[in-house]
Amino acid sequence: MTDRINELKQELNDARHYLNAVLDRVGDRWDEEVYSEGAGWTARQLLIHLMVSDRGHNNMIMAIARGENTIPEDFDLERFNRRSVEKRAETTVEEARAALMQTAAERDAWLDTIDDAALDKQGRHGSMRILSIAEILKVVAGHDRTHADDIARALNLS
Repeated sequence: MTDRINELKQELNDARHYLNAVLDRVGDRWDEEVYSEGAGWTARQLLIHLMVSDRGHNNMIMAIARGENTIPEDFDLERFNRRSVEKRAETTVEEARAALMQTAAERDAWLDTIDDAALDKQGRHGSMRILSIAEILKVVAGHDRTHADDIARALNLS
């Protein structure tokens, strides 16, 4: 494995560790609101969003590596996020956290199978930007950190 892949894996693992540290402190406050505008999600709904998006990001990067594009040109990220959380409303905190552990392990294992050249392959991200796999992996790490910060701030977990 190359230094570049190791650095990306470390960034992803550090972000996930931070997210988990925040999630560990939510306690019994999963139904408290994190966002009052837009989707208006609770901490549990935000966790479900993280679970869905992590699976989606994995599917996306693996498809891009194969030369495929999973995101259509007319993709509506806001609608997808809202509906995907609504469809999985019955998902428990434990199920969502287990799924996040699984997708992180799958991503790490996949990263062990590629070379640096794969990291430069580009495809459409859900944000509609054309990004390289390396850039998408950085988005994933930032996504974990940003939503962890949002949960910590909303629930005053500092």
